[in-house]
Amino acid sequence: MMEHQQTKATYKDDRAADRHGMRKLVQAGIVITALVLGGCASSPAVKSGNSYKQLYEGTSELTFSTLMPVESAEEAIARGDAAYRQGKVDEAVFEYIRSLELDPDNADTFYKIGVINLHKEANGKAASAFRLALEKDATHPGALEGLGLMLMKQRDYEQARLMLEKAIETDSNRWQALNGLGIMADLRGDFAEARSYYDRALVIAPRNVKLHNNLGYSYYLIGHWSRAENQYQTALNLEPGHERTWRNLGQLYTRLQRYDEALDALAKVMDEADAWNTMGYIRMAEGDYPQAETFFQKAAKASPSYHVTSNENLAQVRRLIAKEGN
Repeated sequence: MMEHQQTKATYKDDRAADRHGMRKLVQAGIVITALVLGGCASSPAVKSGNSYKQLYEGTSELTFSTLMPVESAEEAIARGDAAYRQGKVDEAVFEYIRSLELDPDNADTFYKIGVINLHKEANGKAASAFRLALEKDATHPGALEGLGLMLMKQRDYEQARLMLEKAIETDSNRWQALNGLGIMADLRGDFAEARSYYDRALVIAPRNVKLHNNLGYSYYLIGHWSRAENQYQTALNLEPGHERTWRNLGQLYTRLQRYDEALDALAKVMDEADAWNTMGYIRMAEGDYPQAETFFQKAAKASPSYHVTSNENLAQVRRLIAKEGN
């Protein structure tokens, strides 16, 4: 799930990274190998050389070698669902793949595998699972939503929008699809449309912190400061430790020259030197070079490790000040 980033200058890149993703892929490199499970001759045990092993990433299959054989795809799915509810996501995927050996046409099973891989940030495997689900059911709303969000991370916005719109047409309660469409509308500069998507999503998930944060940033982009602040405060009331919202609130306060509040907000999620440095960048982006210079000096004073960085920032802002004076 994706959120708006903290500064206007880095908004598009960070959003795409966050949107599209934002953290590095976890690549454990472990796959399911040949597995032979004993059982009655009449039981349809899982075959070795599972053709869907490319969808698995996690604990070695040896961990699951003592699991009882399954007699039906339904039994494997039930086991997978139970494991997922208990937080045993690797075992859940293992069981879902066992079910596919017996019923390879179940779109829901591919979708479940995709969701787990997406949460584990195994993005390539997630995309493969969603595509396989859509091969079985081209209107599967979850798979459409999942693949649309994956395409957003890859910055393929046009295809992502088509997927997410189809997901909404099939199931109007897909709040993540609405959120994704809102993010892309913001990126296009269609702010009214973006807010309409966030509003629709909030009807479905009124206590979702990321939605309130994203709506707040959408208001920020058009200069509706009080509305942006209200949305950020709503998000923080729901989740006081939400890092992205504190960053966005710190950006807003810096923009409004409410510097004590900005420092307090940013200090919730970073050290003092980082906070001063962030405030300096924001004021520099706004063309307030003297204030930016002050903040960079404070960053250098707050942390010796910032000495080199702060000097580089100071040199840059002083060049800009000198240029303005010519």
